Amino acid sequence: MSSVVFDPINNGFSEPPEPYPLGFPIKSKISVGKIRGKLANQIHQTHHSYVSEPRHGVVDHGIFLQDDLVGAITYSYMLASEPIHGYESDEYIEVARVTIANETPNLASCAMAKSQKRFIEDYASENDIGLLVTYVHEGWEGSMFAALEGLGWEHDGHIAEGHQAGNRKTRKIREYDKKRWVCEL
Repeated sequence: MSSVVFDPINNGFSEPPEPYPLGFPIKSKISVGKIRGKLANQIHQTHHSYVSEPRHGVVDHGIFLQDDLVGAITYSYMLASEPIHGYESDEYIEVARVTIANETPNLASCAMAKSQKRFIEDYASENDIGLLVTYVHEGWEGSMFAALEGLGWEHDGHIAEGHQAGNRKTRKIREYDKKRWVCEL
């Protein structure tokens, strides 16, 4: 007897949506909406390229291509206490996970732009959040955030050196240096 594992991207049984080709106008076909954290974590654990642990966020967005769920974005307060660019730890939020389970070119940057706009409207403005922060591990160029330069994203020159946290489970990802990208709201 085979066991069926629920896959939130494929609704457990159906095929994932076909990717659109490069150059196809996708902006009107992409939407974002709030989803439960449990569903976002299922997506991240199943489809994220290098992090398979759950992350508890304050806001979780589903990414929809047409009406099919194809990814998730999770925003979370960081486990840090130092100011970043003059913002105290309760004034900035990390874009903690961005997971796309569809190969459509430019889907990630288009979805992130829509998610960021909604996050600002629904959460940041009401909670005095002035800065978004994310970290991209070495070997990844951060092209999605570079594509969002017009929305304020920039690599600020900071490199977080890889090291294992003494108080948490050892994970391979912690060995990589990470570039910090920031976006002032």
